[in-house]
This record gives sequence, C-alpha cells and structure tokens, in this order.
Amino acid sequence: MNNPLQPLLRYFIDLLSKYSIKQEDVIGVDITPNYIRVAQLTEDHGKWLLEKVGSKYVSDHASLVDIQTNQDLYVNKLKELIVGAKLETPNVAISIPITSAIIRTVTLPLMSDEEIESAIEYDSLWSNIIQLAEKLEEYSIFWQVIRRNASENTMELLFVASKLSEINHYVQIATKAGLNPVVVDVRCFAIRNALKTQQLRTQKTIALIEFGPNENYVLIVTDDAPFIYDIYVSESDRALIENGVPIGEAGDRLYDRLSGQIRQAFRAYETKVGSNLIEKVLLVSPIPDTGELLIQLRNCLDGYRVELFNPLLDLAIPANLQDKIGSEKNSSLFSSALGLATRKVDIFGYYKYVTGVNNVNLLPNKDNVRRAEKKKILSKLGIGAAAAALVLFVMFTLLNQILSSGTTDPQYQKAVRLEEDVRLKESILTKLTAQKARYSQMLQASSEIKSNQATTYALLNAVNGVVPGGVWFTELTFENPTTLNIKGDAVNDQVIVNLVDRLQGLPMIAHASLSTMALNSAPQNSQRKGAGSYKQFQVKCVLKLDVPSGDSAKLPPKRL
Repeated sequence: MNNPLQPLLRYFIDLLSKYSIKQEDVIGVDITPNYIRVAQLTEDHGKWLLEKVGSKYVSDHASLVDIQTNQDLYVNKLKELIVGAKLETPNVAISIPITSAIIRTVTLPLMSDEEIESAIEYDSLWSNIIQLAEKLEEYSIFWQVIRRNASENTMELLFVASKLSEINHYVQIATKAGLNPVVVDVRCFAIRNALKTQQLRTQKTIALIEFGPNENYVLIVTDDAPFIYDIYVSESDRALIENGVPIGEAGDRLYDRLSGQIRQAFRAYETKVGSNLIEKVLLVSPIPDTGELLIQLRNCLDGYRVELFNPLLDLAIPANLQDKIGSEKNSSLFSSALGLATRKVDIFGYYKYVTGVNNVNLLPNKDNVRRAEKKKILSKLGIGAAAAALVLFVMFTLLNQILSSGTTDPQYQKAVRLEEDVRLKESILTKLTAQKARYSQMLQASSEIKSNQATTYALLNAVNGVVPGGVWFTELTFENPTTLNIKGDAVNDQVIVNLVDRLQGLPMIAHASLSTMALNSAPQNSQRKGAGSYKQFQVKCVLKLDVPSGDSAKLPPKRL
C-alpha cells in the first residue's frame, strides 16, 4: 500500500537537493600524465561563469603509468597549482582514464530499486551480468536504471566499475595535496559534462572523439545511455603522436587508421539505433597541431560536421582570467576540468531521478562523504529555520497584540484618554515647577540681606519685581543709608535702560541712574544660558526713605 505522504516527501527531498547543490562549491581537477588542470564554475539560471582556472606542466613524455609510480611529483605540482590558481574550496571532483573503467549498458528483467539492492546485497546480480577479472570487493561500482519498459517487462541499467587500486592513485594525489575528493568520474563522462555549459539545443546527438597518446575513444550518449567505442592505437602510432604527427605518408597512414575506426564506430552506433542521428562530431585532443588533425578528419569523415571542442565558448570569463585562457591555443584541453567543475555531491539523491551518465561517482567512500555534506547542509538549514521561526513568532505576537487592542475596544479608548490626561497634567506641573523656581530665587536673594528693618525688605521686594528679562544681579550694596548700588549683567543695552526706567518709577527711589556699563565675557558663576559676550553694568539708586547702613548684601547672579 502506497504511503499518501510519499509525494509530499519526494517533493521536499527535491527541494532540499536543489538547495544543497546550489550551496556546493566543487573544483574540477583533471590529472593527466603531462598536465594538471583545474577549473571552478558557478551557475545561475543556465548561465555559467568561470570563477577560477589554471594549469601546471608536469612532463613531456610521461604516461599513465607515471601517475602511479611517481605520485609525489604530481602531488607537488598540484600543490603549486592550488596556490597559483588561488583555490580556496577543498572539495574537488577528479576523473580516472577510460582505460581504468568498465562501462556497460545492460538489459535486465524489470525490477524495482529495492529488488536490485537486495540482489546486490546477496552478490547475485553483478556476477550474472558482468564478468569481472577480480573479486567483486576489489571494485568500486556505480549503477543506475536509465529507463524501464513496463510493456516489455525490461529495463536498461548503466553499470560503471573500476578497481579500487586504480581509483586510489588519483584520490591519494588529491588528498596528499590537501584537497577533499567528493566525486570520482570517468574521463569520457567528465568531458561530456562540459557540454552542460553550452547552448546546444539544435543537436540531438553529438559524438565526442578523444585522440592522443593516452586516451582514444568515441563516445555517443543518447537518452543518458552511453555508446563507447575504443580506438586502438599501436605503440608505434603512439610514439608518432607523442613526437608530433609528421606531415607526409606516415602521417596520412596514421590518420587513415584513425578515421577508419571512427567510421566503424559510427556505423555500429547507427545500426544499433536504426538511423543516422549523429549531427555533430566534437574533437578533444592534447596534440599541439590540432589544425592538421581537423583537416584530416574532415576529409576522412565526409558528411559529418567535425569541430574542435571549445568548452569555453558560452562561458562568462572575467577579465583577470582572459590571459590564462588565451595562453592555450587548444581550448579542448580544458574540457575535462570544466566538465568536472559542473559536478555536485548530490547529497539528497535528486540526480538519481533525472540523469544518467551525469551522476557517475566511483568514489569508494562516497556514502561517508554524502553523510558529512548532508550534516553540513542540515546544520545550515537548522540555523536558518530557527531564525525564521523566531521572526515568525515575533511577527505573530505583534500582530496578535494589534488585533487584540483595536481602536474600537473600550479599554483601548480608556487608555487613550488616560494618556491624554497624563500629558495635560505633566504640562501643568512643568509650569508650576518653573514658577516655584522663580519665587525661590526671589526668596533666596532676599534672605542674603543682613538687616532687621522692614523697609529694607520692602525695597528689595520692589526692586526684584521690576527686573526685566535678560538681567542678572551680581551684587547689591548700600553705599550709605540713602544710596543703593546695583551691579549685574545684561544681554544688551536695551534691557539695562528698561531696568533704570522701572527703578525710577518705584515710589521708594528718588533717582536711578546708570553709573557704568562695559562689554565683558560670560561670568563663571552666571546661570545665563547661551554663549557669547554680555554687558556688565552698575546702577545707583538714591532712596526717598531712611534706610539704615549695614553690611553689604551680595546676591548670587540669578535671573529674577
């Protein structure tokens, strides 16, 4: 019985997978006998950007055997390349030669994935369909169902295997250089994956040909099912290729042998599928003179469109990498590194449902790597989910408070009225406080006078009552029983004139006159707010009443 939640679970896993592959940064590392090349790509809505690229020369006449026997040389060269290319991401995808891999597409009775897993667990599947030279445990195996045919009760299964000892040579070079291999692909599939970066919508079937001293084959992929045809190159022909194919009779014979095998591969493929479907032939080769090779192949493969594979054709390339790319006249040399750079770990298995050869991974400990990467992704998702939950909680709480405290609620209206009353009372309190301060200043000024005469208090109270704004008294002194000297500060001349006029109008003062006035800086003990200069003055008042002499009364400079 099917689980009704299975479609929802599948959808959730697909979303997780799409998210995870966007978070992965994987660098393609192409290790060949003569060169090591690296590339890093980023993809956004089908457009690819070349982030980093680099190559390191190793040796002229090295072979695949040298990678196994002289491993330290390749480790050191890769370390130098990591520094030179400024690689920061440790996760890398590497490839093994096609000669180290067993690749088959086999037709089997229709089975579910669970039945296949069960058959593999009991060692009954591979021994029946594939004849391996060594024991099964000595191989790393990748398998995937390409298609199922329910009407015929059959299915096609892609089987890829390689000996662990062959894979470990390349894995150890990467790990000893400080990198973390997450994908081990086969070189022919890595080159084919470089087609992902190109807009090849019109070509339904493309044949890839690699020709060189180490790798020689034809690869055609139809509906994720690979067709591979090995091209035989003798030792004498291999020596010719390494030293540069000579122009003349020897070179012509070599190209004839090569093109004859290619035509035979095309006929075998077309016989298998039932029609001529090859629309383009792309050549990949490390030999320097690819121009002559192209001329020869076009002559021998008349009727086919033959081109040198340029994996950089549709890439966005930053200006700082243009020189590195331009230094290589043969652009096909970057094919494998760029194809590897398109790979992802595929943590949640999304590729299992949508691709075939694009998903090949022969890394022996790939399950451990997938679990480690899954843990990292889920950790990031956990932190993000916690933050999102907190934001949602705060938003929900605020929304709830707003909804529960609407403007039409009687309690809300009551609270608004109380708030208005508080503001009104605070305003009244402020005014009363200011008025109290002024009265306190007047009382303080009067309390400083040492006299026991009621007339003195009456005089001072009258003087305080006529002081205009902008005037500060600093000293009140009785010069004699009938003369009162007033010293102080003022903001300008006009307020001093106003003060004199007001004093003159008091019934206790017979005559008030300005004795001195001068411009000065603000006094240290002045409470006057504001910066700048002020007017210092002295006013003499002649009294009408008999005021007894006594100690001078000094008042603090307060505004009255």
